[in-house]
Amino acid sequence: MASRMRFGWTQIWMGLVAIFFFVGSLVLMNPAPLYVSPDETANAFFATRFAETLSLAGPEDELLEQFDRLHPRSTLVDDGQLVPGSFLGLPFLYGFFVMVVGPIALWILTPLITILAAHGWRRLVERYTNFTIGKISFLLFLLHPAVWYYSARGLMHNVLFLDLLVLAAWLWVVRPMGGKVGRRKGGKVAKMERSMWNDLLAGFFIGLALFVRTSEFLWIGVGLAAAGLIWWRMLSWRRLRAGVFGLLVGLGLFFLMNFFTYGHPLTTGYTLGTPPVFELVATDSIDSVELLPFGFHPMNAWRNFSAYGVTMFWWLSILAIPGFFLLLAQKTNRRTVRWAIALATAVSLWLVFMYGSWEIHDNPDPTQITMANSYVRYWLPMYLFTTPMIAATIQWIASRGRSSLARGLIIATLLLAVAGLNVNATFVQGQDGLVKMREELLSSAQVQESVLRYTQEDAVIIVDRGDKLFFPHRRVWYPLRDDATYDAMPALAQATTLYYYGITFPHADFDYLNNSRLKRMNLRIERVETYEDESLYRIDVIPTER
Repeated sequence: MASRMRFGWTQIWMGLVAIFFFVGSLVLMNPAPLYVSPDETANAFFATRFAETLSLAGPEDELLEQFDRLHPRSTLVDDGQLVPGSFLGLPFLYGFFVMVVGPIALWILTPLITILAAHGWRRLVERYTNFTIGKISFLLFLLHPAVWYYSARGLMHNVLFLDLLVLAAWLWVVRPMGGKVGRRKGGKVAKMERSMWNDLLAGFFIGLALFVRTSEFLWIGVGLAAAGLIWWRMLSWRRLRAGVFGLLVGLGLFFLMNFFTYGHPLTTGYTLGTPPVFELVATDSIDSVELLPFGFHPMNAWRNFSAYGVTMFWWLSILAIPGFFLLLAQKTNRRTVRWAIALATAVSLWLVFMYGSWEIHDNPDPTQITMANSYVRYWLPMYLFTTPMIAATIQWIASRGRSSLARGLIIATLLLAVAGLNVNATFVQGQDGLVKMREELLSSAQVQESVLRYTQEDAVIIVDRGDKLFFPHRRVWYPLRDDATYDAMPALAQATTLYYYGITFPHADFDYLNNSRLKRMNLRIERVETYEDESLYRIDVIPTER
């Protein structure tokens, strides 16, 4: 009876944590709908497009054939149609769910899949550690600031990519589907293998993960090969065949959708316009296919790792360091745990050097260190690897208690402290906390409504960073301060109604445009409306005097 009660209470608090995570992940949900970044806006558009047309390209537009720059960030123009400027996996997969449940799927899918992945992570961790570390890892997975933050921004690829890998590992190792089925043979009961569906789906989810984020193929491939060499005794040809078949099905979707969208199975939004791989000569291949595409800059990588991998979540780092050594010293499943730590460390180092060598400034203020900077989402696997280490430290501290009640209180106190700091980091702290982002989205929705009221449906709005406000309701061109933009203005103004939305011009700049820069092109600009520091302007052709 006691064990059943403990089991029941465990499920209750884990369920409450999952609900807390899910509700918190919907903080950015708004009726406009508006998204934080161009990537999310583009993925929402193409997922909806796929749900309506079963295509990730389009719609056709005569102006796109004339102006291939007439598109928002994170999209491209190919043969007169808009196409994704990134990987196709997320809009393809989410588009199916939009067909069934409508646009709300775009807000709820990533949090729901993450809850399932957290359950799989718990089962995976407790299989090789213990029940307590597994339960704590479940909470740490869901409430980790990086995971929570990008689950709320679920139309970014990164959390879905991580979830699919975790689900694949869970299916392959824990094998939750099916059971050992007994059958009679010669009067005796022989045990059959567990369902091969586990292995097939594990491979399929890895294929989908690569479909969602193909740029990670190198470390995933090397990691799978290394895992196969380490645990080859646990493999069978039957399991391997099932896993490889599932992997090929997932990759088949990747090649198929690339072909339908870009015209070549190996072309992605990042490589559109470059020659296919087999058309590159040897010297081109050496120059264009780099092991470390952002270079190798150890000091830069160390500086970014210190800022985003250690200091940003300092309370988790403090708990993870002793946990690393506690897991290394674990006696049960020692070989498996040590090899798992070695692989996790190798993957983390690769991610740190690959992305840390890159100078990324997603925030307009390059001095700001916030979770909105891309290092955080690129390093999600590294953060996940630390959760069992943190859990091991919490369990070790709690084991100093002299009674089960004392140990339980220590665990609860530490987890509440960690959860409180995580909530603060995710929702409140910094310029890009989710609460502040929600306020900005609601304010932007009012701007969007007003601008759409002032502009015509077929209008073009030139923007600097406002493309995510007006696309797909209006066609957008970015940025203003570019010679190609000014060169295209006369033709755009002749073809349709032309506007500019951005930082309000000082009087001197406004006069310069009307008296010199635009006047030379027979154009003029006039202010329509001002929204705090930004304004909407209309750009017209100067009427010819008779």
